[in-house]
Amino acid sequence: MKLKKGQLILLLIAVLQSAAIFTANAQITKIPHGILVKAGGQQIGLLAVKDAAFCLSLNDSIAPSTIKSVFIDESNKAMTSYTVISSPPSYGIKTSYGKLMINIDTEVWSLYDANGRMLIRDGIFSSTDTSIKITHTTEGELYGSGNKSTKKLEKNESNSSAGNGVADIPYFWNSAGYSAFGVSANDNNPATWNRTQNKTALTWTFAGKTANLYLWPAKTMYDGASGYVKLIGRPKLPPRWAFGYLQSQWGWADSAYIANVETKFRTHKLPVDAFIFDFEWYTTTPDYSVKKEGKEGFTDFTFNPQLFPHPAKQIAELKSQGIKFIGIRKPRLGNNLLLDTARKNGWLINPKTDSRDLNFSNAGLRKWFEEKTRPLLNAGVDAWWDDEGESYYTCYYWWNTAQRDLLASARPNYRHFTLNRSFSPGNQRFGYCTWSGDIYSTWPYLADVPKDLLNFSLAGMYYGACDIGGFHGTPAKELLVRWFQAGVFFPIMRSHSDIGTTARFPFLWGNDGEAAIRKALNLRYQLLPYIYSLGHEAYNTGAPIMRPLVMEFPTDTTIANMTDEWLVGKGLLAAPVLNEGGKRKIYFPNDTWYNYYSGDVIRGPKTIAVDKALDEIPVYVRAGTILPVGPVIQYSEQTSSTPLEIHIYPGKNGSFKMVEDDDTSYNYTKDDTRTTAYFWSDKTKTLTWKVSGRYSGKNVYKTIKAVLGKKEKVATLGKKGSVVFK
Repeated sequence: MKLKKGQLILLLIAVLQSAAIFTANAQITKIPHGILVKAGGQQIGLLAVKDAAFCLSLNDSIAPSTIKSVFIDESNKAMTSYTVISSPPSYGIKTSYGKLMINIDTEVWSLYDANGRMLIRDGIFSSTDTSIKITHTTEGELYGSGNKSTKKLEKNESNSSAGNGVADIPYFWNSAGYSAFGVSANDNNPATWNRTQNKTALTWTFAGKTANLYLWPAKTMYDGASGYVKLIGRPKLPPRWAFGYLQSQWGWADSAYIANVETKFRTHKLPVDAFIFDFEWYTTTPDYSVKKEGKEGFTDFTFNPQLFPHPAKQIAELKSQGIKFIGIRKPRLGNNLLLDTARKNGWLINPKTDSRDLNFSNAGLRKWFEEKTRPLLNAGVDAWWDDEGESYYTCYYWWNTAQRDLLASARPNYRHFTLNRSFSPGNQRFGYCTWSGDIYSTWPYLADVPKDLLNFSLAGMYYGACDIGGFHGTPAKELLVRWFQAGVFFPIMRSHSDIGTTARFPFLWGNDGEAAIRKALNLRYQLLPYIYSLGHEAYNTGAPIMRPLVMEFPTDTTIANMTDEWLVGKGLLAAPVLNEGGKRKIYFPNDTWYNYYSGDVIRGPKTIAVDKALDEIPVYVRAGTILPVGPVIQYSEQTSSTPLEIHIYPGKNGSFKMVEDDDTSYNYTKDDTRTTAYFWSDKTKTLTWKVSGRYSGKNVYKTIKAVLGKKEKVATLGKKGSVVFK
């Protein structure tokens, strides 16, 4: 197109005006994804990143901070459109979701949402030779930094460290309407934050001379989570079998013992998807007494012949019964010769101490470790249980990197799954579960578990678990049963026990105990279509499977810190008995709720008292919920010709997307799924559905039974359809 003379002049003026922004003052420079300014002797980048967030980048070089962090998802190549704002002495960038500004004279920065509302009005910064601090006033309540500094949902600090079943991360969502995530120059010395006792000011601390503070407007916890996973990565799904019941213990005696337990589970109709083996699967003696030089003959990468004289054959037999093999791993070596190799190559964290822990961040060590582990995968091992890896903050990240890379080589396109005792940001990209550590078999520890797992959910760790029954000690029957019942509503359901205690095998706990646990396990498996679909929702949107009530009812101050009841998705309210005696009070927020078993209606806000028999679980469903309920099966991959039940809870319109796939591959990341979008019209009493996606495996449901109260209607799914309840 040929421009006229007047148009050329106007274009030239616009270009010159734009250039003037960056030339009139040498402190202002345009850089990729934003601008670089100089204020207070500090180079400051204002960047737009990942189609979700701003980055306030402080550094001591001319270029913007180029911190390389495993916390950030580098596979997300999304580019954010932005415009530069120049109103000297204030400069900034503006995107569709807000703007980030700084005054180079006062050195004050501020954050705004898309509507121009100021979210942070007076941010300041300071630096020394060893650290950077970023401070601003703050309003609202803070959520999301983990469970180490406190198990409460509301936070006032994060010490950003990892421990036995606990983790703090440099992140929070503020109810004032934004989220923040800090990245330091060293992932193993992460940023921390805390606010003053009167909650008026918040300070981030970054070790070193560089700091990246990511900020994004987020009106709700859902908005915060959505932006967070765009930044640090989507939570990949474990294989579907990991959503079933996982039976663990320390103390599997021998091969006959394993075969007997397998037989008992199947003949007693106790659903289970995996056996998890402690030390005894690979060594005859734990390594806790092994000296730093190692022990001659210690086995690190073989099967213990007492338990597995024929590993491949025995594991294949377990799998024929729908039972996967998960083996414990430690982040260290016990064999003296292997330790000599590791020490010679510089693969230990600190070779001068008694520690035998491996430095998995070393690429050479990971490659060696993979090849030592490959024969175990070739024998049929399905997943790993990684324990005691808290020696440095990113240990589990690099450890899982080695295991994932090996799996991709040995078993291409099979989903990675591990159980880990802590986590750091970014680990959710693996298909990663964290359990709440080596806890005791007491009622207070049971009550703490949902506190831990809800905090995990808000911190970006979507697959939380615990040692059902507690690890240390033998629980009373009532305690174990109630723990199983709570476990139905955890993202991952796993029991475990210390050596020398009574195993958490349901058939060891009396007829009434076994019957109550069987009932709980049956419910878990019936809810798998719902829970697995929520896993897909988490991957696609960042919404966690296990959610605190405050996530759905943010203005209800009664539930701001409530953890003894929670939501699974948006519609299922779990209120298990967490104390001795079967009695508890249950709070219902402002909505209409249905008793899952009786259909009785409760209208909130309201608190009721319940008294439940040993086999009874308090669980309720929110009006407008469409709940898919599958048949009772003995393991997740077992097929059934029984129609999928679609339970409808009237009172308002509702919708739900049920997702099916091949259960084990990463093809779902390439949209190879089958999604059935259900919609309930409360006015016309009509359930409609539409099926989309290219997946068409034999495991998909072909018929449904729509259930509305006592009314039932069977229909073929097809591509779309509807049923009307008159």
